[in-house]
Amino acid sequence: DQKVALSGQMSNPVEPKITLLVTSPDLNLDRLLPPDKGAKPSSTPSTGKEDQSAKKPSTDKKVGKTELPAVARKLTADLQVQADRGQYKGLRFEKFKLDVLYKRGVVKSYDVDFGIDKGRIATKGSADLRDLDRISFTADPNISALTLETIAPALGIDSLPLSGPLMLKGQLHGHTGSTKEILGSLNGTLDASLGPGNLKNVGKAGEFIAKLSSMAHISSLFSGRLFKNLSNGGIPFETISAKTFFDNGTLSLSKWHFGSDAMTVDGQGKIDLINQTLKVEAHLVPLVTVDQALHYVPIVGEALEDVTKIRIDIEGPLEDPTIHTAEAREIGKDIETEGGKPKTILEDVGEGLEKIF
Repeated sequence: DQKVALSGQMSNPVEPKITLLVTSPDLNLDRLLPPDKGAKPSSTPSTGKEDQSAKKPSTDKKVGKTELPAVARKLTADLQVQADRGQYKGLRFEKFKLDVLYKRGVVKSYDVDFGIDKGRIATKGSADLRDLDRISFTADPNISALTLETIAPALGIDSLPLSGPLMLKGQLHGHTGSTKEILGSLNGTLDASLGPGNLKNVGKAGEFIAKLSSMAHISSLFSGRLFKNLSNGGIPFETISAKTFFDNGTLSLSKWHFGSDAMTVDGQGKIDLINQTLKVEAHLVPLVTVDQALHYVPIVGEALEDVTKIRIDIEGPLEDPTIHTAEAREIGKDIETEGGKPKTILEDVGEGLEKIF
């Protein structure tokens, strides 16, 4: 029941030149691509000589770089794939288009575009395949309105700490290898935004948010079930956005923003992707909106004049960073009193908090 149509031409058998168009009304990649045999261990243990050889230490000596077959090093190809709809690892997609220009081991350009639910994924770039151990690549992703919950199963993830539609655009280049080699080679920019959605207590990210929300300076500004709800339905937010820059193993965060009815958080910093450490500074500002379901604290009248924003400093290993919080002395020019004029926060913040509680 898998219908695939091929059309095109080939010339010059010595140095083949191929033009190929592949079309399908319903392209099931799960059936066309070979299964990942490495994901499933053998049910029958090896014995005897095979078992002994498996215990021998592997050598670090490289025989030589892994190269493409001779025919691929001489091949020139123009490949197009079009499908009305299809699926990959159970994920349904539609209006799939792929254009690839290949010449003697180099993908001169690729352009892929397809829709998933109400979102769209598009990526352009190139790749040098002449050394398969170190493939240089460029990628210009352009993702719009892609719901994270939709793609999680295809990525092998049961549950994500964040939900909502994703927007992502940027330009990256680097090369393959080990994880550290890939991260260390990345250069370029990515701008991303997510929301509206929910923040949930799932995985390491959830643990980090729970730890942050338990800090005295932050928890004192909110009452009721705001942070308790993190373990249940999650905390709703309007948007999470960031501008990022990759530079040989360092990820710089600029204009990082979290916005919700209860608070805004703005920050910047750097993440060392190789050594798995980070150093980030952010500022949290409580908002005046009252939400009956989550019991946000209403901050109004004279109390608003004395409520400060909270400075958050995060530094250390990604697994368990050290978090420091402190009350800032000024709320900034963006927060106004009932009179409509910018207000400098009183130094005695404690008295202001007493007015709220």
